[in-house]
Formats: sequence, structure tokens, C-alpha cells
Amino acid sequence: MITLWTKVRVILFGLGLMGLAFLVGQRAFQLQVREAAQLREWAENNYLREIEIAPRRGRILDRKGHELATTADLDSVYCNPRQLAHGPDGSGKLAKALHMDIRELDKSLAGKKEQYFAWVKRRVTLDESKAVAALELPGVGLRKEPRRYYPSGALAATVVGYAGLDGRGLEGVELGFEKALHGTGMEFVGVHDRLGRDLLVDGAIDSSSSAGKDLVLSLDRYLTFETERILAETVQKHNAKAGMSVMLDPRTGEILAMASVPTYNPNDPADAAKRGARNRAISDTFEPGSTLKTFTFAAALDAGKVKPEDRIDCQMGQLVVGKFHIRDDHPKGVLSAAEVLKYSSNIGTVKIARRIGKEALWSALDRFGFGRPTYLGLPGERRGILRPVSRWGEIEFATHAFGQGMTVTPVQLAAGFAAIADLGMYHPPRVALHYLGVGGRQEAVERPEEAPSDRRVMSASAARTLLAIMQGVTEDGTAKLAAIPGYPVAGKTGTAQKVTNGRYDPSKYLASFVGIVPADAPRLVIAVMIDEPQGVHYGGLVAAPAFKAIAETALRYLGVAPTASVVAKGKPASKPEAKSAEPEADSPGVDEPAAVVAGDEGAADDGALAVEDEAQGEGGAGGHGLVVLPDFTGMGMGEAIRAARKVGVDLIPTGSGLAATQTPKPGAVPAGSPCRVSFQRRGG
Repeated sequence: MITLWTKVRVILFGLGLMGLAFLVGQRAFQLQVREAAQLREWAENNYLREIEIAPRRGRILDRKGHELATTADLDSVYCNPRQLAHGPDGSGKLAKALHMDIRELDKSLAGKKEQYFAWVKRRVTLDESKAVAALELPGVGLRKEPRRYYPSGALAATVVGYAGLDGRGLEGVELGFEKALHGTGMEFVGVHDRLGRDLLVDGAIDSSSSAGKDLVLSLDRYLTFETERILAETVQKHNAKAGMSVMLDPRTGEILAMASVPTYNPNDPADAAKRGARNRAISDTFEPGSTLKTFTFAAALDAGKVKPEDRIDCQMGQLVVGKFHIRDDHPKGVLSAAEVLKYSSNIGTVKIARRIGKEALWSALDRFGFGRPTYLGLPGERRGILRPVSRWGEIEFATHAFGQGMTVTPVQLAAGFAAIADLGMYHPPRVALHYLGVGGRQEAVERPEEAPSDRRVMSASAARTLLAIMQGVTEDGTAKLAAIPGYPVAGKTGTAQKVTNGRYDPSKYLASFVGIVPADAPRLVIAVMIDEPQGVHYGGLVAAPAFKAIAETALRYLGVAPTASVVAKGKPASKPEAKSAEPEADSPGVDEPAAVVAGDEGAADDGALAVEDEAQGEGGAGGHGLVVLPDFTGMGMGEAIRAARKVGVDLIPTGSGLAATQTPKPGAVPAGSPCRVSFQRRGG
């Protein structure tokens, strides 16, 4: 018989079950419906991960396809600190294999013992990678990581720049063209295990479509190598602070070489900033000094206000402008306009500038690109200073005529001379030629809308006249040491005092020379600037010889034949005849009421020219006859270059390591001949 209490208990139990079922159902509804999306996300976060595949960074190539920067896959060592900590002396063996201090390794892993993943050493050498693999330590593994590599070491380093460990460009071309070189990257969903290692879920991922583009530069590796070598020797010879040089093709504006000293190795750029290594050709500005007189003459000739034969009274080197005194170091009386540039007279240049007026002079300087960037696409480029003409008084007008009161960069100055060389056509300088896309297809490098374009800056007839006048500078003017037997050279020297604490410092100079060769059919414009040479500081004595050495090497390499008209005159190919003449020097500039505030330029006398040629020795550049070409096999690049220079041939290196093959073979060859040598690393 069922009692009342039994019924009550059954009812209560039933109600309890119903309540429990309701709660379970409510919780299930909450988990399966209301919070389903959030719970799914939490679950996926435990085993799914948005994995980014870094694209392969594009290469940087010279104009002939030689690699200046590439990417290599290197092993990085990682470990599971939990497993490594419990292994038998695992950290000790690992430290030895990686050439690490055991104390440093233990210290770096001390705070990661509860983690499942930690880097030990990234981007190790091949020997270190093999040593770690041979240990077969539990919890230790290798993973491939890309590293930027510069096969030519310091060659063109200040232009190319470098990338960081994360593959991002930090300097130079690497930074300026970062977006195209780096690529777009890819993201996909993958799973990872309890050690944090990424596992693909959908098979192999094709990242080629997102890879960075290869960038082809206008630089020529060999011309850059020779320019850097000669520039470094010049800086060392004169105990200078720094040096810079730019080589342009005036027909296109393409930069064939851009060098700065000091430089650095981009594979290990840690000390670059400390050494002052940077692309000084675009980042350093200076008063151009007498090189700027070239553009004063360009403006006057283009306006038809002066002719080469016009007589100019240089007033024996003294001219008063208000309370200022403009002077010439070597006073002259009446000179022709051509002689004013040849002997670099400040007085004569000011008088020629007055014929056109300050507005016309400013307009000419603006047309030639001064006071505005060239938009090479490289970081750190400065625009220089060209003050508005409204701020020019009479003394500012006079000093601008001979290169004071304004600043320029070496690449601006070279581009201006290139416009004269191409008979008045200005081509914006450029260092990036094109990209190489998928399948090697060439793609244009975009330039900003504000970047300059090709334009005429003076008439062709005026440019021809100016080139003829500029040849006098190297024939018997201020730059006789820039003369190249067999090739007419047009150019201009400069020796500008530097400003310290707002005043011109009589102990600090920047010596410069910009030359055009061959002057009758220009192929090259080469600018050389030596910063703070000690002792002799004149552009004609310091920078002009460096120009000559660079130009001779480049002309032979490019196969530019000597000018027929020069050869027909029967001029000797080595030592020019020395004349007994008084040394010419460009004028120091302006006297303030209390101090000299400007110094310009000095020239080589003929005695110095003769001594310079004696020092070249036999079999050097420009020599004729046969020389014996040595066997370079097994030599390092530096040793081979010295051996080639000793016998008077031009070495054209490819690759790196030790010399393996050469063309032509050892034996008798004409002096000055090029020899192509292939260098290979051991085992390669």
C-alpha cells in the first residue's frame, strides 16, 4: 500500500529531475546556441593560428645582372626549454656546438623553463648547423630562416644599404625601395602543436606570387669598385676626413658609380654610424666654390651676353662691393672671358654675372636643379640651399656667381654638369632602372609626381661654346692634372672653405673637380670631392688626379676610343711637356671688414704635373706596347688587382673567393688591356 509520504517523495523526485533537466537544457542552449561562436573561437585559438609567411625579399642587381644583395636561407636553432633542462648536460653540448658561452645560454633560458619554445641562436653558420644536428639532442631543432646577404661585401654599400634581421630595409636602396623589395606577404590559417610549432593543414603554400621584386640599378659593379678604390686611396693620401664621387652617363642621367668613403660591410653594419659611413653623395651639402662658375657662364652664354673673346678687366684681383672686398689669389688684369673661367677669376666672374642680372642668374641655377632634391628614391637626400632671389643683396649676388652663399650635393653638381655635356638637356639622375617581375618581365620604377623630368636648360650652341671654354681649364688652366692623353677633358675645379660656427674656417677645405670626357662627344661626367684634405687642399691638386685615374679606367672599360683629332696632333701618350709657368690659383673670395670669409681654389703648376707623371712609372695607365699578363689562378681578389695594376692591365672581376679562370690567358698583351677574371669560393 502506497502511503501519502511515498507519493510526495515521488512527486518531489520527479520535480527535481524536471528541474535538473531544465537546467541542463538551459545550459546546453547557452553553450550550443548563445555562446557557440565565442566558444568556437576560444577553441580554435588553442590550436589554430593566423600564420604569416614572410615573402622572399627581391634581389638588388647592378646594370649587368650581378647580385649586390640577395637572400639566403640559413638554419636557426630552437629548443623546448623543458626537455633541454632535464637532458644530460644538454645546454653544455649545445653551447659548445654553437660557440656560445654556457653561462650566457643558461641565463637566456633561465626564465623560459616553463615554456615549450625558445630561440637559442638564429641564422647560424653551416658548420654550426651540422654540429647541432649531429648532437641529436631531445627538444632541440633547426628551422630555416631567410637572411639578407651581400655577396660583394662593402662594394656600393653606402648606396645599397642593408636590411635588418626581420628582413626590413634599414638604409639605402633597401629602405628607399622597401615596398617593392619586401613583397606583400601571405596569411593563412594553420594548426600548431603543444610545442608551438606551426603545422600546415592545406598542403604546400605557394608564396611566389607575393615575393618581392628584383631591382636593377644603374650602377656598374666594376666601375663602382674602381671608383671606390681610387677614392679611398686619395682620402688616405691626403689624410682627409671623407671623400665622395659620382659618375654619370650624361646622355641618360644614369648613375654608373656612386662612392663614399668611409664605407662599411653591410653583412655586419654595426659600426657604420660610428665610422661616419653614409651616402655622402646625397646626404652631404657644401658650398660648391668655383665649380659653380660654370653655371654663371652657362647663364651668360645662353643669354647672349658674353662671348669667349670678350675682354674683362679683372682689376688686378680687387673689387669692392659695398663694405666687402672681393679678391683673386693670383691677380690678373684684362682677360678674355674664356680666360676668366680658365684661371677662375672671381672678379671676372662677378662682372660677367652683372651682364645678365641677379634674376637671370637665379633662374639658371634653379633650371639646373639646385635647391631641389633629385628624387633618386634614396633616404637621406638633401635639397641644398638656393635662397630666393628676393633675399639677394649686391654682395649675395656677387658671391653666388662664384659659388658661395648656397649649398649643393655632389649628385646635384654632377647632374648640372651632365646637362652641359648633353648640349643643354637636363636628365634627372637616376639609380633605379627597373624591376624584374614574374618571368623576368621588366617593370617601370615609379617616380613621384613632383620629380623633375627631362628638360632643356640652355641652348645647344651655348653648351658647345661652354664645353670648348672648359677644355682650357684642363689644358693650361687650374686643372692640368685632370688632363687625359688622347681624350679632351672639359671641367672645373673648386676649393671651398668650410663654415665652422657661422664663419669660414681657414683650416678646413673641400677640394673638388667635376669633369666631362671626352669633351667633344661626352660619355662620362665624373665628380670628385675630398673633404678636409690635410696640407695641399686645392681642387686641382687633390681632386683632379683622382678624376683622371677614375676616368682612364672607365674609358678603357667602356671601350671609348681616343679622340681622332687629339691623336692626329701627335701628342705624346704619357708625359706632357712641362712648361715653366707661374702656378695658377682660384681666388679665395670675399673679405669681410674684419675677416676673410671665403676661400676658393688652387691649381696645379706645370712642375707639379711633371712630378705626377714621373710617379706613375712604366706600364701604368695610358702606357703603350706589350706587357706580360700573369697567371691569376689561386689569387684572392685584392692580390690579383695589385698584380694587374703592377703590369698595367685592367682587372675586371666577377664572383668572389679565389681566382679560377681568366680571359685572356697568361702571356703578352697590350698595356692597358682589360682582363676578365672569375673568382670562386672554395668548394664552389
